[in-house]
Order: sequence, then C-alpha cells, then structure tokens
Amino acid sequence: MKSTNYTRFCRRLFANFFEKFNLSETSKNRLLEKADISIMYQEYYSMILMNILIGFISSFISLLILYLIVPHPVLALIMLIVSCIVPVGIGFYYIYLPASKAKSRGKKIDRFLPYATNFINTMSVAGVSPSEIFEALSNVELYGEIQKEAKKITTEINMMGVDSITAMQNAIKISPSNKFKEFIQGILATIQSGSELGPYFERCVDKYMAKDLIDRKRNLESLAIMAEAFVVTVIAFPLFLAIIISIMGLTAEGGISLEFLYMIALIILPMAYFGFYVLMSSGMGETV
Repeated sequence: MKSTNYTRFCRRLFANFFEKFNLSETSKNRLLEKADISIMYQEYYSMILMNILIGFISSFISLLILYLIVPHPVLALIMLIVSCIVPVGIGFYYIYLPASKAKSRGKKIDRFLPYATNFINTMSVAGVSPSEIFEALSNVELYGEIQKEAKKITTEINMMGVDSITAMQNAIKISPSNKFKEFIQGILATIQSGSELGPYFERCVDKYMAKDLIDRKRNLESLAIMAEAFVVTVIAFPLFLAIIISIMGLTAEGGISLEFLYMIALIILPMAYFGFYVLMSSGMGETV
C-alpha cells in the first residue's frame, strides 16, 4: 500500500484532528514500515476515518432507499444493525491490517532467510563487502521479502549517503523478523569487533539450514495429520452416514426425511471444505 491522492486528501481533511490530539507516534510509523505500508501514520489513520464514514453513509443510504421502497419494521432493524456493523468492521480491518501484514512478512522473511544467508556467504567468500552484498541481494527476486529489506538498506547507502553500519542499524528497527534482526545484529557485532565475516556467515548457514530441515519435517507431519483428518471428516464419514441413513430409511416405518441429507450435502460439507481451505491457506501446517 502506497500514498495516493485519496490518502493525501484524507490527511489534509483530518489534519486538525491529529494535531489537536497529538496522535503522531514514532511506534505507529515504524509498524507501518514493518508492514511495508509506505504511508505516514497520520495519513493512514485519516484514510481509516474516511473509509469508516463512507462505509456508514453508503450502507445507511442504500438500506434507507430499500426501506422506502419496501417499508417494514424488520428492514428498519436490519438497516440499523448493518449501518453499525459496516463501519466497525472497516475500522477493525484497517486498524489490525499493519500488525497482520507485519507478522506475515516476518514469517516470509524467516522462511527464505536460510537460503539468503547461503547466498550472502557465497558472496562473502568472494571478498564482496556487506554493502555490495545487500545491493546484489536487492536485485534477486527469488528471496521475496528479504529482497525488500535489502533494498531499504541499499537505498539508504546509495541515495541517502548513509554508511553501511547505520543503514543496518536502521534495518534492525524496521524489520518484522526477529531472525533477520539477529542476523544483522551479528553482522554489526562482527564488524565492530574487527573479526572476519566469513566464519560468521558459515555458522549462520549451518544453523539456519539445520533449523529449516527440522521445520520442514515438522511441517510434513502436520500436513499428514491434516490430510488424515480431511479424509475422515469430509470424505469417509459422509459416505458412511449416507449409507446408514439410506438403510434406516428402507427399514424404518414411514422412511427418513431426505432433508437431513440435503442439509449435509448443501450446508455442512461445503462449510467443512471451506474450513479446511482456510486452514491450509492460512499456513496452519507451517512451523516457521
């Protein structure tokens, strides 16, 4: 998410509000940087206030028009409830979005860190300086979010004239990954102590690769458990239940209503499939 004409308009509109309550906080700006949201704190929260107002007005007016067409007490109650739920939902979504994105970015950085350290170690063996290593790393899309962290370091060094040590210290402050922070902190400690970076990088590669192997084995075990649960709950159990209900329908007097089977097929099973999809897409099996 980046600054747009809309977000800048929102900031100008609510500028007096933030100045009055003195809501400018460095920690909030840093959280947005961790989430890779290139917007200042005041601008982002001004956008939230504007979206809340737009959500309330649009939902209220649309339901009011529907109520004028079909006047009914139940519709009036729905209009009141929806007009409250929509702005509250918008507010919660945008308020918790930075923390959620920062956490997601941290996981992605941790996932690719073993391979990025291997890349860094290879370049270090060739005698490349840390600033040149991060510049090369910033051009490799293979490492995902680590590339963005390297770009931030490289931008400060090349465009802002900051030395490499200060740039890495700033990277520690805005990185969402604790592992990446420890890795950069280790580089700084090694440089400041006058030691060689080669042995440090080799130790990091061995440590991260070993941990990555353990995590992947644990991940496979978790996925195996989820696969077994999926087969039992949404494949085998419904089949056995359908057979049992069909037999009972043949033997019982008056038969058994098919409404229960329709409810399973059209409501319960789709919800179960969707539940497993959410679990898989949310990375439940990932241990990083």
